[in-house]
This record gives sequence, C-alpha cells and structure tokens, in this order.
Amino acid sequence: MSEHLKISREALREIEAAYQKYEIEVESAPLASSTKTTYLSHSKEFVRWLSGDFIPGSTKTRVKP
Repeated sequence: MSEHLKISREALREIEAAYQKYEIEVESAPLASSTKTTYLSHSKEFVRWLSGDFIPGSTKTRVKP
C-alpha cells in the first residue's frame, strides 16, 4: 500500500477487518463451493482496489509503484 490508496488507512483497516468477518460468513453459508469462490474473489478484488493493489481489467498481479 502506498500513495495509491483510494481511502484513508484507517478506513481501509476497518474494511479489511469487516472483510475477514465476511470471509467467515461466506465460508459457513450453505452455498456451493464455486459460489463461495466467486463471492470471495470479487469482493477481495474490491478491497485490493481500495488499497491501490489492483487495477480493474489488469492481471491478478500487484500494481507496480
């Protein structure tokens, strides 16, 4: 994370903590494995975008500084 942050570091910490709870909830939900994977991968990309570590349409690799 660096100058590419889309939000404040404090807000990002809150979102990351909430995402960890979301992961647990998705994993324990009565959903197909492929559905869980979809829910988690797409939401994780959003969190990565907020942290400046992802550009939509790019590969899954980290954003170069």
